[in-house]
Amino acid sequence: MSLYFETIKYQRGEFFLLDYHEDRLNRTRFSQLGEKNGISLSAVLSDPPADNQLYRCRVSYGQNIIKVEYFPYSIAEHQTIGFQEVGGYTYYFKAENRDYLNESVTRSGQSDVIYLKEGQLTDASYSNLVFFNGTSWFTPETYLLNGVKRQFLMHQKLIKEAKIRLDNIHDFSKIALINAMRDFELVYDFELRNGLIHLTLAQ
Repeated sequence: MSLYFETIKYQRGEFFLLDYHEDRLNRTRFSQLGEKNGISLSAVLSDPPADNQLYRCRVSYGQNIIKVEYFPYSIAEHQTIGFQEVGGYTYYFKAENRDYLNESVTRSGQSDVIYLKEGQLTDASYSNLVFFNGTSWFTPETYLLNGVKRQFLMHQKLIKEAKIRLDNIHDFSKIALINAMRDFELVYDFELRNGLIHLTLAQ
């Protein structure tokens, strides 16, 4: 039975951030499933697509690897983002059960939802957040899932942590949504209006 999954960017023979994915996969297995032996992802990612298209590689696992699948991928644009307080909800590990996240987006009727913990911004439904203040990029110090792209950009000192709340979001002028598949390809100017973030692609 698959309990957890990794989403890995794959294109032209390269699996991106594979060491970060492998580290998270094994930390999850050790802490949540009591496993003691690590898994090498490079050993199980066999027969990838041979073309040049961008793919989302989905690795489903429990105590062992259950399934490896490849799906063509294109980056979706966002128009409006809502907000929702999460209360006691947590998503520290990349679990298959994402019902709370998916259903909240469906209920909102928006492109996505940003989750709040006592007014502090955390993540969107499938991405971490980064905000630009005219000089530097910042990511909320609170998060639901410490994503691999967030970790990588932090390690490269390309983004910094900050306390970002609804009442100081006006200190920032641009936003990007990042995850294993998304970097800074889509950067948005944004405006907070009527309880929603309204986005336009930055020039």
